[in-house]
Amino acid sequence: MRAHWTLVIVLIVLGLACSTRQERDPCKNKEYPKIMKDKTRVDFAREDYYTALEDILEVKRCTPKDPEVYYWLGRIYLARQEKDKAKDNFQIAVKLRPDYPEAHMALGILALEEKDYETAITHFKIAAENELFREAHIAWNNLGWVYLQMGREKEAEQALERSLVLNPNFCMTYCNLGELRSRQKRYQEAEENYKKALELCPELARAHRLLGLEYNRQGKIQKACQEFELAVKYAQKESEEAELAQQYFELLRCTPSP
Repeated sequence: MRAHWTLVIVLIVLGLACSTRQERDPCKNKEYPKIMKDKTRVDFAREDYYTALEDILEVKRCTPKDPEVYYWLGRIYLARQEKDKAKDNFQIAVKLRPDYPEAHMALGILALEEKDYETAITHFKIAAENELFREAHIAWNNLGWVYLQMGREKEAEQALERSLVLNPNFCMTYCNLGELRSRQKRYQEAEENYKKALELCPELARAHRLLGLEYNRQGKIQKACQEFELAVKYAQKESEEAELAQQYFELLRCTPSP
């Protein structure tokens, strides 16, 4: 009889311990993953990538098949310059959700860095054709830029025009369209597009540099110098854009502004 009661007591204690563990597991709270996702965004915005990684890994523990988890892991690893890990997680995100536009955009940009244009096109197309994607105009612009680099001018024009239909105030598209018009020797239109880009984004270094090249082609050296100087001013230091603008500035023997 005593053994019977001892067994009952042991079972009760084990049951209480199990119940306590369940109560202590925050994953049991349906709101917990959302709370931790919000915290991930806040910590990421603060550039506290170490804490953001801890946050999203906790969400992963609770919801391991949530594609957004892997998208955020990709963004965090990318911010930490761990590009291989970033790419792996973006790929998991699109495997779990094949139409995930943000993840496809990220994979497209990574492909561009590797000059893998065909892969970039594949990802940008999926993002661009998603009617619910708020940044579809950026995807169409990126697609147009890739086609432009590949010399596929007709496809570039179609993609860039589609971008402007979705957002007629996106300065990067005007900049790319200007470069396309220049290649087509439609120089007046090229100049107009560069100026429109700068009207919308006065500190867009690439537009200043390309407008400078257009002025130089027209023999307007003083104006060209002004644009190259602005391009150097607004470009990121030691970037390729800054170096190109500086080279043109020196080649024309421009005089720096006082």
